[in-house]
Amino acid sequence: MGCHISKLAHKPVASLEYDVDIHQAAAFMARRDLGSVVVTETGRVIGLFTEKDLIKRVVGAARDPKAVTLGDVCSRNLISIDADASCETAIKSMRDHGCRRLLLYRGDTFLGVVTLQAVAQELADHRSSKNTIVNLVGGVTLVAALALIALWMYQLPEMARLAMQVMQ
Repeated sequence: MGCHISKLAHKPVASLEYDVDIHQAAAFMARRDLGSVVVTETGRVIGLFTEKDLIKRVVGAARDPKAVTLGDVCSRNLISIDADASCETAIKSMRDHGCRRLLLYRGDTFLGVVTLQAVAQELADHRSSKNTIVNLVGGVTLVAALALIALWMYQLPEMARLAMQVMQ
């Protein structure tokens, strides 16, 4: 079974309306230890606000966090992926688009946000379970080979005696 991203979406999804000011949004993110928040307008996803957006578009641009809203500075050209996609497809999409988060959809239904960290962890876990199976099969094969060698060694004196009889 391959690695699928549908189970990796962060739920529940933290979201704020587009008209919330950055000061309130940053406090919300800090209280919940979030690196990003989905930005909505009347319940529909319109953007994603990340720590990077805060640094580049607010702090780095010397803008007043109480005078700027999420709608003003959130990332809007979002990359999405279907819930049935593989982890490999998600990684390729993130690499191709230079992002660390993907919005996950099933049809038109927003399911959540998938992060690079979650996909990487799932791939590592998936590989680890494959390695466990390979190691188990290899271990069983080794035990069987050692058992055959031990049986041969046990039978060696008898085989030598029979060989001596045949040669006489």
